[in-house]
Amino acid sequence: MDISKSVDALWYTRCPAPTAASIAIREGWLEQEFASDGIAVQSLASAHDPRVHLSHYNHSQPNSFRFGGYVPPLVSASRGADLRVLGLSWPDRTAAVLALPDSGMRGPADLRGARLSVPKRLKDSTDWWRALVLSGYESALEVAGLSLDDVRLVEVNIDRPYMADATAGQAAGQSLWGARSQFAVQREEITALLRGEVDAIYSDAAMGEIVKAAFGLVTVVDLTAPEETNNISMAQPLVLTATGSLVEQRPDLVVRWITRLLDADAWARAHQSRVLQIIAQDVGLPEDFVHGAYSSRIYQQLDVSMSPLRVRMLEQKAAELERWGFLQQPLDMRALLDPAPLQQAQALWRERNQRA
Repeated sequence: MDISKSVDALWYTRCPAPTAASIAIREGWLEQEFASDGIAVQSLASAHDPRVHLSHYNHSQPNSFRFGGYVPPLVSASRGADLRVLGLSWPDRTAAVLALPDSGMRGPADLRGARLSVPKRLKDSTDWWRALVLSGYESALEVAGLSLDDVRLVEVNIDRPYMADATAGQAAGQSLWGARSQFAVQREEITALLRGEVDAIYSDAAMGEIVKAAFGLVTVVDLTAPEETNNISMAQPLVLTATGSLVEQRPDLVVRWITRLLDADAWARAHQSRVLQIIAQDVGLPEDFVHGAYSSRIYQQLDVSMSPLRVRMLEQKAAELERWGFLQQPLDMRALLDPAPLQQAQALWRERNQRA
């Protein structure tokens, strides 16, 4: 499709996670940026066609941006989707293997012989949560000095698709995801835990705070990995992607989009109260849960970069997904990652702020 001459709409979607995109969207900056061009900025959630909503997972919507978890873009790219990775974010997030308080499980050594819940979505072609759970268990077993042979992975089948818990609508800044989806993702796993069918679950970030508060779950293995630890095994990157043809044919629009995300990162450091509200709204948490799910310095961690450490982290995650059978074919990471738009946006942002 030739879009070199004109674009009348730019689409976006984001995961329920703290990103600069959440700020730029909720504050209306992206709409303002392109209004004079006659370009509409629209959420996938505003579309009436459910196939458009599914672009959150398969990257099928033309002229679109996504900022969120790494599994869908890597899986989609392995299936031939037209996309580019433009930047990576690494905010703090809590993560842990959790058990019921009366289980007796209190430390990594208690994983030996444990039945660990592994969700399996029967109606989703991109089972992102299953991938994160398996990654979490690998890290936990490494901490414990154990292997998969020392535990039992118990599959918890889930017939309900992820999209069943999405929220579509025309409201400004509407996201497909929020409180409804956060509370629903681990519903079947929690049921299995309460029934005694499994001994422990993996959870993280907003979902982790929800299940710990609701059921009094205790931490068996802490898997929190701030960036300064350099622990790319335990970490989970947030990935900024865009349609490949848009990047190639209208890089000017892509650079302007990223520049507004850089504005959001800088703005967040000086407007913590408002940022707390935005993050809470986007991740589906009460405000007083946000710091527990992420950290008290989350306002300083919304930057987007292509640092060597973050790139290595994404490469390791791609190798992990391939090993677990999530990728249709191996990925050419050099072709997938495009640092040029971010570099140009950073230069533009510095120039603008030097003039201000």
